[in-house]
Amino acid sequence: MNLVMSKIINLMKEQKYNAADLELKHQLKKNPLSFTLNKTHAVNLLWQEKYNLAIESFNKCYQINPNDYDVNINLALLFNKVQDYKTSIQFSEKALAINTKKPEVYHNLAESYFYINNLKLAEEYILKSIELRGGIDKMEIFNYKDTLNIYTDILFLKGDEDQFKNVCINLLNKGVFLGDIFRKLFRYDKNAISQDHLKYLYDILKSIDDHKNLIDRNITKANIYSCLAEYNQNIDKKFSEKFYVLSNKLISEVQRYSLYDRQVFAKNAIKFFDNPELEKTSNNFQSDLGKGLIFIIGMPRSGTTLTESIISTAENCVVGGEKVFFASQCSSLMQQYVNGDIDFENLYQLGQRYLDTIDIQRQGKNFYVDKLPQNYLYYNFIKKSLPLAKFIHVYRDPWDNAISLFKQYYVKEITYSSSFFGIALEYANYEHLMNKWRSEENHNILDIDYKDLVTNTDVAANKIWSFCNIPGKYNKSERSNHFAQTASKHQVRQEIYTTSLEKEEFVEFKDEFLQNLDNQRSYWKNN
Repeated sequence: MNLVMSKIINLMKEQKYNAADLELKHQLKKNPLSFTLNKTHAVNLLWQEKYNLAIESFNKCYQINPNDYDVNINLALLFNKVQDYKTSIQFSEKALAINTKKPEVYHNLAESYFYINNLKLAEEYILKSIELRGGIDKMEIFNYKDTLNIYTDILFLKGDEDQFKNVCINLLNKGVFLGDIFRKLFRYDKNAISQDHLKYLYDILKSIDDHKNLIDRNITKANIYSCLAEYNQNIDKKFSEKFYVLSNKLISEVQRYSLYDRQVFAKNAIKFFDNPELEKTSNNFQSDLGKGLIFIIGMPRSGTTLTESIISTAENCVVGGEKVFFASQCSSLMQQYVNGDIDFENLYQLGQRYLDTIDIQRQGKNFYVDKLPQNYLYYNFIKKSLPLAKFIHVYRDPWDNAISLFKQYYVKEITYSSSFFGIALEYANYEHLMNKWRSEENHNILDIDYKDLVTNTDVAANKIWSFCNIPGKYNKSERSNHFAQTASKHQVRQEIYTTSLEKEEFVEFKDEFLQNLDNQRSYWKNN
């Protein structure tokens, strides 16, 4: 067994996850109750970011040995990943009862409490995690960038902006590249970025080719180019655009995703709801679920965060951020459909399971806002399982939307944004799906034009209030207190402005983008 385990672990270290998975399944057939095999299988799934499958596998380990620290802490981590914060806290507390000296358990608790807006506990736990890792002034802390990101976000959200600024400056002064911290500080106070900070970025670019593998090198360089592009965008437009192009080119080179996968998903989503079996059993969905739920949908960078900030001013309302529940669950259901094996029971339970997951955030409030833009892909899943929910669809000029996407540093989150062709392809998919959903009777969708949102905010807000049956009215002064869990977290607190309309940037790419968009629109018309 030792030789077998060594082989499996080496395969995992070499990122040969499929080969490791095959060997693990072979061994588990012979010894299904082996704690070591089940645990290794779960870790293999975790490393592949197959979170739901990893949860299933770690749950098997938990049944075998509920007192194993690693199993409990990994389940806490995974439930944070799928945004089930209530369950994550439960497993973190179990891990804490086993071992109180591990920093990662305090980090997990901090993350959970941060996202359910208990900032007092979030700060206590993240400071304990930092303490156990040697303190904020030790170089070892830079091995835990997620901890630093949570800590600085907590400071910003609780309004301790002086401390937020000082911590960011001190971290950057240590001479370690932290792209997220650089962007946070720059967006908060441009003048806080020193010439030494910039010089350090250029120094890394000069030396990085000598000591990193290709993927790490590309990602680091892309991150630096993105930081320099944003810093220079109001200083030297051409210089800035050059860096954005370089950044996205490097990102494209390391991505292993097909741009056409989401087109295939869009086709299958339409076919799924034409399934006669589904129509026959549609009464299995609960018809009374979803009251007070508001889903904001559209392309990323189309104004969904601005819309969220406006609705956040409503009384008796909680904004839950970008919930991945339907993205995670519906992707699995669609894969089962493609394989010819639909789990209808799981489908019928989606609505209630979603409500159970958000309960810890909603806390009994009448209205709850879910702002995951890509939920337009899963609209019909959501509408079937939560029929009383409302959908605010925010749309934006395609070219303005494309520029805004191209200028963000996305590696995994929005994979198509690193090329204007990818954005055109996705925009056409999105348009086609939205047209399909809006053509259905009783669609529960309110369309909001981004241009109206920024030029006639009160009028747009009144439409939203009326459509969602929200009492009272939009409170402009309250909007600046909103904290968004997105790239727009600092921008959205500023005054609403119109400079994001009719952008004149990356002009050499515009005609080709529009032509690609027309080609993809024609594709959908003909298919």
